[in-house]
Amino acid sequence: MSPEREAELRALEARLGHRFKDLGLLDRALTHASFANESLQATSRHNEPLEFLGDSVLGFLVADLLHARDPDGDEGTKSQIRAHLVSAPSLTSRASVLGLPDLLLLGRGEEKTGGRKKAALWANAYEALIAALYLDGGLEAARTLVEEAFGAEIAAGREAAGQDHKSALQERLQAKGLAVPEYVVVAEEGPSHSRRFRVQCLIAGHTVSEGEGTSKKLAQQQAAQRALEALGALRERERA
Repeated sequence: MSPEREAELRALEARLGHRFKDLGLLDRALTHASFANESLQATSRHNEPLEFLGDSVLGFLVADLLHARDPDGDEGTKSQIRAHLVSAPSLTSRASVLGLPDLLLLGRGEEKTGGRKKAALWANAYEALIAALYLDGGLEAARTLVEEAFGAEIAAGREAAGQDHKSALQERLQAKGLAVPEYVVVAEEGPSHSRRFRVQCLIAGHTVSEGEGTSKKLAQQQAAQRALEALGALRERERA
C-alpha cells in the first residue's frame, strides 16, 4: 500500500471514528473486482465477498434499531422502512457523504467507462465497508456507524423513512393543474462527514416550506412533507 493510499484511508478512519487494526480490510472494501483482476499482485482481492457479508450485517443492525424503537410495532411497516433504508439510493447517498466514490480502486477499463460515477458501485462499497468494520472491530464497530448514519431516520419512524412526500406533493399539484415544485438548497452546514442541508420548497415561485436533513434528498422530503401539511391546513381554512 502506497503512503498516499494509506493517508487517504487514515482520513476515512477519522470520519468513521474507528481505527482499523487491519487497514487492508478497509482497502479491500474499496477495491472493485476490475482493479483486482488487473493487478499484478496475486494477493490482490476485491470487495464482492465483503458486500455479501455487509448486506446481512447492515440489514440485521437496521432491524435491531427498528425493533428497539418500536418493539410491538407492525412487522410489515418495519420491513418496509428497513427496505427503504438499505436500498441502493439510500446507501449511495451515505457513501457519498463519507467520500467513498473518490476512494474506490477501479480497473482502467472500468474507470474509462465511467465506473466511478456508477451509483451501484457506491452502494456496494458501503456494504463492504460495513463488513470491514464488523470483521475488524466486531458488531459494535459496525453498529456505531449504522446508528450514526440511520439513527435519526429510524427515530423519526415511517414518516421520515418510508414515505415519498415529494411524489405525493407533485401528484397533488399536477391534479390542480399547477407546476411541479422546485427545491432549492439554501444552506450546507457541518463537517464533510456529517453535513446537514437546508432546502426550501417553492411552488409557483413562492417559498411554502423548508426542510433539513443529513442529505439533500432527506431535506427535500421533509420540505415536501411540510408543504403537504401547509396545503392541507389551507384547505381546512377554505372549508371553514
